[in-house]
Amino acid sequence: MASPISASQTARIVRLAARVRPEMWDAINPHGPVFAAGVAGVRSLDRSSEVALNPQPLPPREQLRMAVLQTVKGVAETAIGAHQGGRDAREILQAVGDDMCPTPPHPKIPWPKNWPGPWPPGEPFPIDLVDPQYATSAVQAVAGLAFQGYADGIADEKLSAVFGELADRLFGAALATSD
Repeated sequence: MASPISASQTARIVRLAARVRPEMWDAINPHGPVFAAGVAGVRSLDRSSEVALNPQPLPPREQLRMAVLQTVKGVAETAIGAHQGGRDAREILQAVGDDMCPTPPHPKIPWPKNWPGPWPPGEPFPIDLVDPQYATSAVQAVAGLAFQGYADGIADEKLSAVFGELADRLFGAALATSD
């Protein structure tokens, strides 16, 4: 049996593929500008500015993806701030991992309970949840790639390792859920 691929390995594969199609980063990288070869200047990965210019509503799956990335960014900034303040970022990331990788039965879309959900409470999810496993594994995979982006970009090895552990956990849950 082959050994499982870590979030770090997956992120490296995505980075290689993004050399051919740089717009791939728009789907997974929740923070910061990117410098792309052959592209003049910096292009922002925060698509909210593009969305503001487009009067059409976003497709539901795009709404969910953006909500996941915004939540990951909030979680990551909180964990980084806690770490800089002398607190243990692992506590925050462990709690988020527990919420996003619940044991069955679990909510249709697993979400960190200390962050706003993707839609107002009591309203139906605007995506097709005929197969709730799709939404669960998609949320976990997108969050895993985004957390791995933080792990790869943080120079502090201890903090980077904590982000990498969460990314690996989310990837494992996404793959288990999608089976």
